Amino acid sequence: MNFVLEFFVLITGIGAASGLHLKDEQLFLISDDSNYLYEYHIESKDLSKHLLVGMKVNEGVSNKEKLDLEAITYYQDVYFLFSSGSKSNRNKSFNAIIENRPQVNQMDMTDGYAHFRKQLGIASEDFNVEGALFYQDTLLLFNRGNGPEARNGIIKVPKHQEDKSTFTAIDLPKIDGKVTGFTDAILIEDKIYFLAAAESGGSSYEDGKIGGSQLGIIDLNTFRVEQVQTISKEHKFEGITYYQSNSEEISFLLCEDPDNGSRESSIYQLKIKK
Repeated sequence: MNFVLEFFVLITGIGAASGLHLKDEQLFLISDDSNYLYEYHIESKDLSKHLLVGMKVNEGVSNKEKLDLEAITYYQDVYFLFSSGSKSNRNKSFNAIIENRPQVNQMDMTDGYAHFRKQLGIASEDFNVEGALFYQDTLLLFNRGNGPEARNGIIKVPKHQEDKSTFTAIDLPKIDGKVTGFTDAILIEDKIYFLAAAESGGSSYEDGKIGGSQLGIIDLNTFRVEQVQTISKEHKFEGITYYQSNSEEISFLLCEDPDNGSRESSIYQLKIKK
């Protein structure tokens, strides 16, 4: 896979960026230690904030108290945001309509996440939602395999509750001997483009030393991994969104979480040959 990775923009006021979505030259971002949905206007460089839930502290929230928002996806004019489910206080999800009069609805995923773990045989310490996308009213959740059992895979949640959810384990190559796990995914036509990252340590709760990031492609119909490429050994990319394409290449925007406590987020552009 031939690729070019280059700096795109620095956004001041957002730290620990964990997901993004581009719509009409506006970047919508989430952070794993913030209670806001951010809206960054690329042309004007203005940053707006939409409060999801009010707490004593709403940015730079401590590890013990943070919602740990890790996944954002856009479907049928609604933004869907998901917490990781890696701890009991990380079970919130939100749907937000931003156009015209912004509306935010909160959902408690405690029972839903517990149901997935029980039905699919995933231990709580191995459950860590990092990406989400919809297709044909079916929800795909991407579980990051950085727990003790490295349960990296895709949870398929059907529209109708009488249909059972399924879990498809996904094996990914290591980076310099370090296990990798999903950090985000998007759907373009019948291909899933995903990010995965490596860290030292074996906890879905504590961040480890950054070990690099990968871009991969999965066939939507078979869930077969078609390609995986290490795109950096210095960055932990946690969010991916489609940017633009032509006959020769496709471009994405990526956000990273440097785990350094800063309130700045670097956005990168990744170009790959078709």
